[in-house]
Amino acid sequence: MTDERIGQFLATVRRHLGLRQADVARLADVDQKVVSLLERGHLDRVSVQKFRRVCRVLGIDAKIELRWRGGLVDRLIDRDHAAIGELVVAELSSLDWQTLPEFTFNVFGERGSVDILAWHAGLRALLIVEVKTQLTDLQRLLMSMSRKLRLVPGVAAKERGWDRAVLGHLVVVADTHANRSTVASHSSMFDASFPSRTAETRRWLRSPSTDLAGLWFVPRPPNASGALKAQRVHGRSGSGD
Repeated sequence: MTDERIGQFLATVRRHLGLRQADVARLADVDQKVVSLLERGHLDRVSVQKFRRVCRVLGIDAKIELRWRGGLVDRLIDRDHAAIGELVVAELSSLDWQTLPEFTFNVFGERGSVDILAWHAGLRALLIVEVKTQLTDLQRLLMSMSRKLRLVPGVAAKERGWDRAVLGHLVVVADTHANRSTVASHSSMFDASFPSRTAETRRWLRSPSTDLAGLWFVPRPPNASGALKAQRVHGRSGSGD
C-alpha cells in the first residue's frame, strides 16, 4: 500500500465514523496538522508513534509490512532461529536433557507450540524454552509464556509421562546489541519475569533443583554462508550475566 493509498484509507475511515480531523487529533493527542499530513499521504513527515495513535483512534489495525528480495529476510530470520535452537539442543543434550523441538499442544482448543521442550529424567526437571532472534513484542512474549506454563506441564505429564518435580522456563536470545539494549531499557519487566541470567541459568541446567525463570544470551549464528559452525554455547555465552 502506497503512502497516498494509506492517506485515502485513513480519511475514508474517519469520514465513515463521522469524525472531523480535529476530533481525531484530540482523541489521539496529536496536532490536527498530523492528521492532515497523514491523510494527504505525507507519512514521511509523521513519527510512527503518532501514526499508530491516529490508527488506534480510528480502530485501524496498523501493521507495517516489509519486503525484500522475495521473502529472503523471512528465510534468514528462520535460519537464525533454527541455528540458535540447534545450539541449545546440543548444549542440553550434553547435560543429559532429552529434547523435543517444536513441541505442539492443544488443550480444549488452546493451541500452541514450544520451541524446545526438555526433560531431565534423573532430576525430574521439565524445561520450556522459547528462542528469540529479536526481542520485539514483549507483552506478547509474556502472555505466550504464561499460557505455556499453565498448559504444557500437564500435557507433558499426560502424553510423555514427564511428571515434573522442578519446572524451568527460559527465553533464549541472540546476543546482539539491540537485544541487550531492549533488556536494559525494560529491566524492571525482565527482572520480574526472568530474573536469572546466562551464568545462573547454565549452572541450573547442570543441576536443576528448584524452579527457574531465566534469560539466556547465546551467540548469534553466522550469516555469511548460512552454515552452522561447530561451536558450543558455553564457549561463547557472552559476559556471563
